[in-house]
Amino acid sequence: MKRRTVALIAGAAAVVLVAAGVTTWSLTRPAEAQAVGSIPVAISAPVPDDLTIGVIVSLSSAPGEGAEWKDAANGAVVAARRLALGGHDITVRAVDDKGTADGARAAAQELVDDGAAGIVVATSGSHVTGAVEVARSAGVPAVLPYVTDGSLAGDGVWLTGPTSDAISAALPAALKGASSVLLVDAGYGTPAGLSPAAIVPFAAGGDAAAFRAAVAAARGSRPLDAVLINGPASTQASVVQLLQSDDADLPIVVTPEATSPAFSEALVSAGGTLSTDLTTVGAGWSDTVALSSDADGRAMSAFLAGVRVVADDASATTLFEDRSFASVAGLADSRSHDATILLALAAASAGSTQPSAVASALGTLSAGAADGIAGPQLDGTKPTALVPGIIPLYSADQNLGLRPLSADTTAPLVWFAGQPD
Repeated sequence: MKRRTVALIAGAAAVVLVAAGVTTWSLTRPAEAQAVGSIPVAISAPVPDDLTIGVIVSLSSAPGEGAEWKDAANGAVVAARRLALGGHDITVRAVDDKGTADGARAAAQELVDDGAAGIVVATSGSHVTGAVEVARSAGVPAVLPYVTDGSLAGDGVWLTGPTSDAISAALPAALKGASSVLLVDAGYGTPAGLSPAAIVPFAAGGDAAAFRAAVAAARGSRPLDAVLINGPASTQASVVQLLQSDDADLPIVVTPEATSPAFSEALVSAGGTLSTDLTTVGAGWSDTVALSSDADGRAMSAFLAGVRVVADDASATTLFEDRSFASVAGLADSRSHDATILLALAAASAGSTQPSAVASALGTLSAGAADGIAGPQLDGTKPTALVPGIIPLYSADQNLGLRPLSADTTAPLVWFAGQPD
């Protein structure tokens, strides 16, 4: 399989894509854009005193029930530090929901009782309905950066990532017109609108030999021109590892769960390699956005500078204060950061920490790069708040050098927007 490489030109932090003997790819952003080194890290929003934002995290869970995002959720720590640098301290209070519906209800109730003005539900899966029910009943606004179930949005609940419908609509572009797709159902079924030529199921811990035999049978019965994997991050990683040895000639498309740090960690742990070309769909939430010199690039650079500031602070810890922040600095995600900033901006707009006032303000708020949002623009007037459309993203296994990485951490894949020349 051909390999795409994102390389940094020394001293310029520019994107260079290998052209000799391989497929060449060009970024949708300027090809020689530079990461901005001198940008304001502080966010100076007039946040009211005593603002508490709750963060619900799944420290452990069944596959697909949120533990995939437990380290990524530490973007909320960066958000709090950036606001503090702007002169506005906030309290970020994290609670573990254990990846269950009952745990999610208990976690949300604990945050409601603690006086949280809003809750970032930094987890995913069907169990989050428990947290949504409690927050909605209590009138506390909830922002969900990793959930794709659009039916949860509305009535005080905002999704800031892509919905499953948007993901399904974008997959044909990622599949590049493939007419004979092998779907590996890794637990999430067939995406809406897709008519695969063959379907092979695979479950976590499944029989590798049986899976390989099923894929071989599917390939033997008809020509196939792409593989799509749909399931939790860790299960997708297991499938990719199996395909790497036997089916390396087929393009592999993964669903956005694979953008979590857990995917890269699981793939390496399974004995796979991150160098295989992968395609998914999503928006501009990756570090690669910082390689652009436009407003979006400066906003992502500011977030990454914030990551470095917190990582350089020996006293800074993770959300649960059980590890140094430096240990997760390579994994803290812009999506949890932006969900936290969105709630803080709503409180600033309302001039209040009362949940009802924060919710009302959030419902009129549009926030983007100029407001401290690191990723795509968010429109709070819509319960599915992500503004840009969902587009294909392509993987690269090179460390961009824009944030520190713990020696104990698997460097996650970076994802960039592009198209074949």
